[in-house]
Amino acid sequence: MSILFAFDGEDVVWTQRFDHPTVYLDTFAIRAIAESDERSARFAQNLKTRNGTWLLAAVSMGEFARFADPRHVERAERLLAQVVPHIYLFLSDPADARPSRGNTDPARRSLPPADRRNMNYFSRKWAQTQSFPETFRGMFQVVHENRDRMVEILDEVAARLVASLAHHRQMEPYRRKAKAARPDDGRTRQQIISGELLRELMLDPNASITANEAVDLMHAVDAVDYCDLVLIDKAWERRVNALHQRIADTRIAMPVARCFSMRNGGIEQFLDAIERWPTPA
Repeated sequence: MSILFAFDGEDVVWTQRFDHPTVYLDTFAIRAIAESDERSARFAQNLKTRNGTWLLAAVSMGEFARFADPRHVERAERLLAQVVPHIYLFLSDPADARPSRGNTDPARRSLPPADRRNMNYFSRKWAQTQSFPETFRGMFQVVHENRDRMVEILDEVAARLVASLAHHRQMEPYRRKAKAARPDDGRTRQQIISGELLRELMLDPNASITANEAVDLMHAVDAVDYCDLVLIDKAWERRVNALHQRIADTRIAMPVARCFSMRNGGIEQFLDAIERWPTPA
């Protein structure tokens, strides 16, 4: 299992494992799976049977603040209860911290940085309940209860990212550098992935960059870097497929996620891909 708690005297220690298959769902993918009892059971059962891991990022949970209908939160809570402890709580680096972090060997994947503050909090809850579903109950509910503040934070982060992207792509030297960039040019994995996913937006200074696209970028870069299978927005699925082709064209070893979206039966294909993953010996 991905999360373990254990008593160490009066303290509780926690560990997180990032066992394959590792999967990521963006906010609307969580909703789409959680709204179907059949899909929820299929996702949870097959992930647990294969000892896999659902990468849960603060941004994917935080976006539930945008949904006024509490039923979306209730369904997400039910889905989470079926999957725990096969989750990995992850805290994404700020965008301005990413360039300095990461291995320049594109074949080497690193572990996602753990959300230590929340893991410390849940370890204290586990000490009281010693039940995984009870320990993680309310993760989505707390977002719903603090909707206004969460939306404000998300909007601030997205606005800063949009402004930064818009500023840089107006500079001709930056666009030339983006056009000349290749997956085999010595950058870190996250620099390669973010650069490739943003390539079309950076090369066209008149292309629209919305707040939603900024948030989707935050989903996509980490998911594609760390995970095996991801279910995200269709525009980013297309960009990830272009990344795969660019990697193939340069003939480098660089594993990145296989991407699905909710168009053209993508949810079923995503669930099928989990089912086809080999079970542990």
